[in-house]
Amino acid sequence: MPKKKQPLSLERLSLAAVGQFVAHIGRIMISPGSPISHEMPTQRPEYLQNTFQWLNELLYSSVPRSLFDKMATHILTSVSELIKETKDSYSQDQPMWLFLNKMNIVVKLTEVAVNYHLREMNISVWPKIMRHVLYQTLEKMTGLETLNLGSGSGGWKTSDFEKTVIQGITAMKNLVSLCLCFDCTDHIISIVANNCSRLRILDVTSSRSVTDRSIPSLLNCQDLRQLLLYRTSVSIEGYAELLVGLKNLRDLGRCDEFGTILEHLRFSSTYSHPLGLHIFQSRDVTTYHLNLLIEMCPCVRHVSIYHDERISDLTVLAALNDLRELKLMSCDFYTDHVKLLLEVKGQNLTWLHLEHVEEIDLNALIYISQFCPNLKKLVFYNCDFLEHTSVSMKTLSVKPFQYLEYIMCVVDCALVHLEFLLSNCFNIKYIQLGSSTGIGDDTMAKVLSVNPMQKLEELKILYSDNLSMHTVNLLMNHCDNLRVLSELESWQGISPAELQQFREHLKNSNTDLDVRPTLSY
Repeated sequence: MPKKKQPLSLERLSLAAVGQFVAHIGRIMISPGSPISHEMPTQRPEYLQNTFQWLNELLYSSVPRSLFDKMATHILTSVSELIKETKDSYSQDQPMWLFLNKMNIVVKLTEVAVNYHLREMNISVWPKIMRHVLYQTLEKMTGLETLNLGSGSGGWKTSDFEKTVIQGITAMKNLVSLCLCFDCTDHIISIVANNCSRLRILDVTSSRSVTDRSIPSLLNCQDLRQLLLYRTSVSIEGYAELLVGLKNLRDLGRCDEFGTILEHLRFSSTYSHPLGLHIFQSRDVTTYHLNLLIEMCPCVRHVSIYHDERISDLTVLAALNDLRELKLMSCDFYTDHVKLLLEVKGQNLTWLHLEHVEEIDLNALIYISQFCPNLKKLVFYNCDFLEHTSVSMKTLSVKPFQYLEYIMCVVDCALVHLEFLLSNCFNIKYIQLGSSTGIGDDTMAKVLSVNPMQKLEELKILYSDNLSMHTVNLLMNHCDNLRVLSELESWQGISPAELQQFREHLKNSNTDLDVRPTLSY
């Protein structure tokens, strides 16, 4: 039986109350009896600004500095809810200017969360109407170490957005991580490089305005560990300069030109020693490129590649001594020697992702379980599972999947495949099954009779014709650590009335189990 909900700590209750307090102030300001709500924003802007400034100072002087980031999150959450509440209260009977005035007040409440002592800010998670306020107040968050600006304007107003960003980040001397997709420019990178000497992570994915002119600036950021330049305008030569010049670089993100870059660099006078990269992601490589990878990047731990006819033999990857994580796309398990690669290198793997991989039968699953005994994460996505097969290994020398904690299986497969996977992963914590697995009550009963999944924390089955409350009851009886059981709405064996009754039972029994849907139907 899943555990009971425990009382929230005084810290969490207090922080939640702070957010509610800010929202309450906002409701008072837009109430019918409030004069400010009936005035145009241009009439008394200083009053509004002074009120928010007073509230900001009150909160940040009353809470320990170590809780500032958590408090800001609670404030922004409450403001987001108040914005939605105000928007939903719109009536055609009230003047439009009055509604817009109320919206202006509650949106500006976002400023209450802004403070120069904040260490982290992820602007991308908040509604767009709030992001604008946060962008405009970046200059007040000078203490940030981690800043995620999301996609900015999506590339539509890069020149306008550039001024806002530069004005904000110029004084952020402590910045360690910056994410700005679509709207980053060479000028922004120049400002970041000159002002943020501690920068270790930079993500400017899909920013076409980032060109080779940024290379000298980026080379000044010698502490960079992760640099994501996918879909920018940086050239092959620019990438090569960065790989040679940034000695601490470990992750260049997805780079489909990676093979060509290595080929260019191999015969360049600037290359003299192996590169320190740990992660390799590309969808356009050949066997020759993989051999260059092994020679020039011997410390690679994560490989993600798309297989095509230009890769004659995947076993070449076995020469990577530190390989721990492997993602293969568009290949055949036997024909393309995936089996042989796992037999040679599987002992080291902790993460295996097979996507659009064909020729997977029960034998293939058995081989994976034997060759990769230390797997913690296993993903099958849109693979071709063969239903009819003769099992060639009667006695298993290694207990299958004894360390597996995460499994994702989004495939059209036979029940025998699922039974083998789920019956042997005794330490599993997370399971996600797609809508085509065909799993039902009988299969779950067989699996749980062998493997009670006592460490299971989250189960997500996107759709099933044959799952009912019988499986839910089995999970409740066996899985003591279950915390999330989602997508029950798509289990066709559960009626809306049964689901509502189950939710009421969880509420009345104070059971700590989240059954809210995570998908939109």
